[in-house]
Amino acid sequence: MDESGAEGTRLQRVEHEFEGDARDVETAFAHPSPARSPRLLVSVVAVVAAALGGGLITIQARINGQLALELGDGYTAALISFFVGLVVIAVVSAVSAKARRGIRMIPAAVRSGELPWWMLLGGFAGATLVLSQGLAVTLIGVALFTVAIVAGQTIGSLVIDARGMGKVPPKPVTATRVIGTIVVIGSVALSVSPQINAHAPFLVLLMPLIAGCLTGWQQAVNGQVRTTVGSPVTATLVNFIAGTLLLGVVAIVHIALAGPPASLPTNPALYLGGVLGMIFIMVAAVIVPLVGVLLQGLAAVTGQLVAALVIEALFPAPGTTLQLVTIAGTLLTIVGLAISVIPKRAKDAARTDTAKPVAPID
Repeated sequence: MDESGAEGTRLQRVEHEFEGDARDVETAFAHPSPARSPRLLVSVVAVVAAALGGGLITIQARINGQLALELGDGYTAALISFFVGLVVIAVVSAVSAKARRGIRMIPAAVRSGELPWWMLLGGFAGATLVLSQGLAVTLIGVALFTVAIVAGQTIGSLVIDARGMGKVPPKPVTATRVIGTIVVIGSVALSVSPQINAHAPFLVLLMPLIAGCLTGWQQAVNGQVRTTVGSPVTATLVNFIAGTLLLGVVAIVHIALAGPPASLPTNPALYLGGVLGMIFIMVAAVIVPLVGVLLQGLAAVTGQLVAALVIEALFPAPGTTLQLVTIAGTLLTIVGLAISVIPKRAKDAARTDTAKPVAPID
């Protein structure tokens, strides 16, 4: 063989080696090794983010509560909170090319049936939750209200996770998730047990329970909008438009019957509740497609309790003291959340190994 022929043979060999390496890389991405799977890390990061978002909701509740107190009108306070959040997310959407593209995609997605129109109404659930706060808390107390909300959200989340919704596939209701859910609900009840009133009217208690179920649905449909249009900002904007419209109608009816507030508070911090709610909705829209409605909800509840514990310790309300049972219940809630995050790694790894094709022997 002459020199040019030998050189050509070497080039062909090198080319085949590169092609083989490329196939190996492609196979590695298509069938990642279970030992290197980032699934647990992604779940942990997502759960921590959801917990931080839940903490923002606790701060939002304090702000909105003070705003309602100074206005003397919980309905108008809820509308102001949603409207401020709507203005901020509208500005963010205007400067984000991805969000603007997502907004343009919505009409076509609705017409094609890819995004059912009722999935644009997730903000109604948030508005319902705010209204139930104004109507129920004064009758049953914050403690029972919290337990009812958590129970409703957990039940709704379990059902949605088991059935799936749209592009969000069903999540397996594993034993660890069920145990973690029971621990979380029991821990919340323990945390607020010093404040529970056993004589609360059942029908009033039913209101936050239903609102909690709708909250799980809200996170699911917002996650669906985000998955369809590819933008959590767009999903958050849609959520705030729907919620603001509903609260606007309710506030107008209330003002027509009871009259408007005498004046608006001058403290600018009282108008930040909607911004915190906007961040929570946006974070949830990203997290739900990753870990499901149940884990997102449990993490948010944990974050709310931890934030409430910190606020109560640092800035206690007049006439209240931090109870040891509240601290114990909050810590137990974190344990329940940790149990829920545990994946079935051994079974998943075995299933992945079984599904892998066997390479032929040369």
